[in-house]
Amino acid sequence: MATRGWPDDWDDRKAGRDCPLCAVLGTGDDDHAVAVTELPYAEMRLERRSRLPGYCIAVWRHGHVAEPTELDDDAAAGYWLDVTAVARAVDAEFHPVKLNLMTLGNWVPHLHTHVVPRYRDDPAPGGPIPWEAIFADQPTDPAVLRQQAASLRRLLGG
Repeated sequence: MATRGWPDDWDDRKAGRDCPLCAVLGTGDDDHAVAVTELPYAEMRLERRSRLPGYCIAVWRHGHVAEPTELDDDAAAGYWLDVTAVARAVDAEFHPVKLNLMTLGNWVPHLHTHVVPRYRDDPAPGGPIPWEAIFADQPTDPAVLRQQAASLRRLLGG
């Protein structure tokens, strides 16, 4: 079994050099996600290739920050309020049986939280979902994604 380690350029990534999330913030849709809305502290992005309808990420949008511990108290509170608002919108629109909130950054160390709706028929009901089980081989139909993004945007007041 191969051992996975931290990337050789980890310190550069953590410092924000060539950060892929910094590069897409405020630019709209990209190959990975549909931009839903900008909240005061986070941008909401709906994932294109998810097996779990409504899977999105809330991305810190005020410069490169790797950890929530780098934020002052007001910014941290604002970020988590935005993440909670995103989770509530996903819950209201998609009615999952559970929401998982994952703030990882182990590959892209830019503060972001995965909002992962869980369903009765998902790939790992009742337990942790393997990362690779979240993603589909093909993206969701663009018209469906546009409708989902519009509904989420309305729920978030945008």
